[in-house]
Amino acid sequence: MKSGKISSSIIIVTMLVLFISISAVAAHQPRLETGINTSMSNPIIIENPEISQAFYSTLHGSPDYYKISSDVPFKFYLNLLVPQSPGIQADFVSAQVLDTNGNILLTLNGTNSTWEPYFEEFGGDYYLKGPEVTEQLPAGDYYIKIFNAENQGKYNIAVGETESFPIDESLKALVTIPLLKEQFFGKPVTNLFLEFLGLIFALGSTMVLYFMLIKARKSEEITQLTIKVYSLLKPMMWIGILITAVVWFYVMYKDPFNIVGIVNSLIFVVILLLSWYNGRKFATIQLNKLPLFSMTLLVVLWWLFVYASIAVI
Repeated sequence: MKSGKISSSIIIVTMLVLFISISAVAAHQPRLETGINTSMSNPIIIENPEISQAFYSTLHGSPDYYKISSDVPFKFYLNLLVPQSPGIQADFVSAQVLDTNGNILLTLNGTNSTWEPYFEEFGGDYYLKGPEVTEQLPAGDYYIKIFNAENQGKYNIAVGETESFPIDESLKALVTIPLLKEQFFGKPVTNLFLEFLGLIFALGSTMVLYFMLIKARKSEEITQLTIKVYSLLKPMMWIGILITAVVWFYVMYKDPFNIVGIVNSLIFVVILLLSWYNGRKFATIQLNKLPLFSMTLLVVLWWLFVYASIAVI
């Protein structure tokens, strides 16, 4: 009975760690709107306009429209970005904020603005970052019109400045990000999904064990519990490592001379060795001989690997 409770608790804690990990590195809640035909009478609805969100879309010959409705005064933030990737032409866009009568309240002129290179850490993608505006607006309905001279090209708008990533948004991000990579950046979604899945299993299990190891420093009872937890998480961790290894081998096979990829491959080899070493330590763990240093090193290397993997894939 106790074993069943422990297993359930481990699963819950593991999932919480995964969601917290996503929240820790994510800035904008991603919204993929590619392929949607919009107009002022059929706009994309932006809910909770003060919450940081990123909308990804493509102009197809006519402007795109977004609508914000607020019953209370709110702080309005808008930033224009365009993707900067091989094979994707950077078509600068402009924006107008309109009232319900179509009167222009604010203008962001992309043509006469300076666009700076920008790297988005969570998605690992490169953009050109254009004009932005912050304004306190009264309650009411507002429209955002996105356009350029030809009304063509991919773009991204960031709205809201308050970062929020609850569990439901973390779940949505797990689905949205691979689709975003494929539809917006033209990257292989299968590789991304499998790599993401492998990292969730491997890194999630490692983080749970690491937190328990820290708690076990002053308690023999928690030390023994950590041993049981390791035996339960070990299969998940090594399945994750195996999936990650297979996908990473394929990525490097396609681009074997990528410098970041080569360095990341060396990091992954060290991760394998440390995972095996720590596994042996967990099998004979003692209160006064906890492998805290090697586990800390493993956690640091895992996060370095994740960061570099996002950039390469």
